[in-house]
Amino acid sequence: MTKKIENLVSFPVDAQRNSFFGALSSILLYRNAFTEDTPLFCGKYQRSYIRCGNCKTESFIKKHHLQIYQYLITITGCAYFWIDKEIGNSYNKQYRADEFSETALDRLSLALYASGYHYESMDKNTEANVLFDRIRQSVEVGQPVLIKLGLGDSWAVITGYSDDKCLPYLMKSRHSPQLNKDWYHKLSNIVFITDHYDRTISLSESLKHMVCHLNTSSRNKLEQKIYQKLETELDGKKLGMWLNKMNGLAIETRWHASECYRNTLAPMLDNDQYKKYILKASDLHLHFHDQAWQIWTLLGVSPQTYYCLPQNINELLDHSSTRAELKSLFQELFAIDRQVSQLLQECLSLL
Repeated sequence: MTKKIENLVSFPVDAQRNSFFGALSSILLYRNAFTEDTPLFCGKYQRSYIRCGNCKTESFIKKHHLQIYQYLITITGCAYFWIDKEIGNSYNKQYRADEFSETALDRLSLALYASGYHYESMDKNTEANVLFDRIRQSVEVGQPVLIKLGLGDSWAVITGYSDDKCLPYLMKSRHSPQLNKDWYHKLSNIVFITDHYDRTISLSESLKHMVCHLNTSSRNKLEQKIYQKLETELDGKKLGMWLNKMNGLAIETRWHASECYRNTLAPMLDNDQYKKYILKASDLHLHFHDQAWQIWTLLGVSPQTYYCLPQNINELLDHSSTRAELKSLFQELFAIDRQVSQLLQECLSLL
C-alpha cells in the first residue's frame, strides 16, 4: 500500500539556500492550511490583500512560503550570519529564553516554538522499523515529517510511504517526492512535528534573540580579519573566493531579514513609534543588500558569471584602490548591522 500527502509546496521558491528553513516552511504551509486564497500581508502598502496590484498573477502559496521562511530565518538569528560554518551541525539543543547560542545550534527548537508546534526528534538510536512505523502514523494523520540526511545541512520532507517496499517518499530541495532507499543509512535526524503549543514566542522574545545574534563576540573579530586580509593577502583568487562566499550568504539573508521586518514583524505592532523602528531596520538591511551588490561588482561577480569569480580576479584585486573600496563597503555593512541592532533594542525597550 502507498500513502501520500499531496499538494505540499516544494522548496526553494526564491533565494532560499537554507534547506532546513525551506523544508520546515513547506511543512508549516500544509499544517496551517494555507491556500492560494489566504490573504497575504503586503509590506509595501502595509495591509493584507488578495490578488491586487502587480502580484495578481503570482502564486500566493509560494509568497506565503517565502514569508514563513523569512520570519523563521530572521527570528532565529540565522539571517545575520556572515559565514556558513556559523550555522554549526547540531540541531537538538532545546531553546531556552535565557540562553542564546552564537551559532544558532538551537534553531530547530526555537523555530518550532516560534511556529507554535511541539516536536519529537529521533535519530539512529531508534531502529529503522520503529521509525518507519512512526512515519506511517504521521502520514496517516496528515503530518509531514522533517528529516536531515548526512553530516551537512541537507534537509527534506517526508510526504508519504510505501508499505510494499518499507520506504518513505522524500521531497528534497528542488525535487519532487521520490521513494528513498537510503533514508535510514544517511539519517542524521528525524523530526515529528506534533501538536500545538498553548502559546507561541512573543515579539519581545524574538527581538532579544535577534539582537543577541547581531552582537556576537565573533563578529568584531571577523570584521577585523576582513580588513587585515584586504591589506595583506597577495593571492587575489584566494581572497576573492573568501570574500565572495561571505558576501553571497549575507546579501541573501539580509534581504530576507528586511522583508521579515516589513511583512511580518511590523504588523505585530500597534504603536506607530515601535513600527517606525522596525521599518527603519527594514530600510537599512535593504540598503545592506544593495551595497553588497557593489561588492559583487568590484569582485566581477554577476548573474552572467553565475555568481562565481571571473577569470581575471587576480587582476581586479591587484589594485589598491579596489581593495580600499572593498574595505569601505564592508565597513558600511558591519555598521548597518550595528545600526539595526540599536533600532531593535530601542523597540524592545518600549515593549
